[in-house]
Amino acid sequence: MNRSVKYVVLSIMLMMMTFSTVFGSTMFPLEPPDTSSPRATLNSFIHYTEKLYKAASDPDDDFALELEYMQRAARCFDFSEVPPTLLDDVSIESVLMLREVLDRIDLPDMNDVPDKNDVKISGAVSWRMPHTEINISKVAKGPRVGSFLFTPETVNRLDEYYNEVRDLPYKKNDLGQDYYGLYEQYIYSSGWMIPDGFLSKLPAWMKHGYLGQAIWQWVGLFLIFALGSLCLWVMWLLNKRAKCRTAGCSWEIGRLLFPLSGMILCAFIEYLMNRQINITGRVLVVTTMGFELFFFIFSGIAIIVAGNVVMHGVIATAKIKEEALDADVIKLLVRLISFTLVFILFYHAGSYFGIPVTAVFASAGIAGVAVALAARETLANFFGGVSIFLDRPFRAGDYIVLESGERGEVKAVGMRSTRMLTRDNILITIPNSVITNGKITNQSMPEPHFRVRIKVGVAYGSDVDKVEALLLEIARSNSLAISNPPPKVRFRLFGDSALEYELRCWAAEPKDRGRLTHELSRDIYKKFNEEGIIIPFPQRDVHVHKAGE
Repeated sequence: MNRSVKYVVLSIMLMMMTFSTVFGSTMFPLEPPDTSSPRATLNSFIHYTEKLYKAASDPDDDFALELEYMQRAARCFDFSEVPPTLLDDVSIESVLMLREVLDRIDLPDMNDVPDKNDVKISGAVSWRMPHTEINISKVAKGPRVGSFLFTPETVNRLDEYYNEVRDLPYKKNDLGQDYYGLYEQYIYSSGWMIPDGFLSKLPAWMKHGYLGQAIWQWVGLFLIFALGSLCLWVMWLLNKRAKCRTAGCSWEIGRLLFPLSGMILCAFIEYLMNRQINITGRVLVVTTMGFELFFFIFSGIAIIVAGNVVMHGVIATAKIKEEALDADVIKLLVRLISFTLVFILFYHAGSYFGIPVTAVFASAGIAGVAVALAARETLANFFGGVSIFLDRPFRAGDYIVLESGERGEVKAVGMRSTRMLTRDNILITIPNSVITNGKITNQSMPEPHFRVRIKVGVAYGSDVDKVEALLLEIARSNSLAISNPPPKVRFRLFGDSALEYELRCWAAEPKDRGRLTHELSRDIYKKFNEEGIIIPFPQRDVHVHKAGE
């Protein structure tokens, strides 16, 4: 060979999914391989793999031409059951492995393989290569419908077929000896980070194969797993330290260190494993699927943690109380966005791994309807919370009176319930579906002040001007009573036993009502006693007359 196999095949692998144009060739770049019958598919595969080997051995090799041959040979397979994350590696390995198998067995006479006319006459939809379990079948659905391709079962069992014939001698062909054993040279080769000289100096036992990988590849795989675990543990410790340092900050960005590090580490280890150590076969499938799964898990954690960082950052920056409804709405919106992104992430992850996610989510939708019916009260409370957010009949900190008579301060308005603390320090939790359907008196709206009325009676004959002046003086001197609106005194009526007055003033907040009433009543009683103003109690005069009189 005029060039190392790893550079030939790995370069093709890196270009598999890119657009290219074939230069210096009369082949039409968009012409697909002929897969109209089992014979056409088998002929196409043999033809394009021979072209691929010859192009790779040409001193003036053309990467675009090699890529075209590799792609056309790969299009003879049905990869519908291969996860997209493994498609590049599996397609190359399948092409090389099947070619190795065919080079070691007796191929059937092409005249005995059904062609397009034979298929049309007999209606055959499948053909099995004689004395093997290699099948070519007609695709029944999908973008390749109607094409005859090597079946998914054949793709899955190629390593089994290869292991059965790997010790058999090669059959004579026109390629010469340069590319015999190409598959083993490919799977035991390394990437650019591992020099060829290093591998050549390894002892012979390190190059022996086990489960399709050389011993040195197993050693490398173990080392990167160990180093990756160590790095992840270090990142976890740094993440804990970052949490402590940013605990009092509005934006706790340090919480993202661990999930982002996990994502980067999974991607880097997968790159080393696949491109540098060049793990192949079922070992590659298992390890790649595992690291892709961990990558998606870390991505989901990163989305949720980022949502929490944004949520608490917005609440802290806007100086919104944690128990306020605005904070609950912000939390709800951020969490809905976060879980929507997580849903989209795992939907694509399922498609990435070849899982029929549509059927799974359809089943989940049916289950969701059943859950919604069972949780209708919870949904009613949720929409009650939405109604409170839109109408704003009260907020956290307001004093409200329920239809049942309870009065207290609203401590928190959640999406499911509202919590109210009474003046007796009793916390009452009211479902939002109940509170939105009842009469609520908000004593803090539209102004936070609360009017206090003190009724007092004075004896007939009292100086009414002096009484009014004393009441206003008492109200103005109290620190709990605000000056605007100013206090007022009203002479209400001539009572049976007293002249009835009413002192009106405003408490700064509804919670001061009780204390202000207490202080005003006490000061009025003391002041009236000092000034000689009598507060009469109800009395009646009873006159008894004799019958004779």
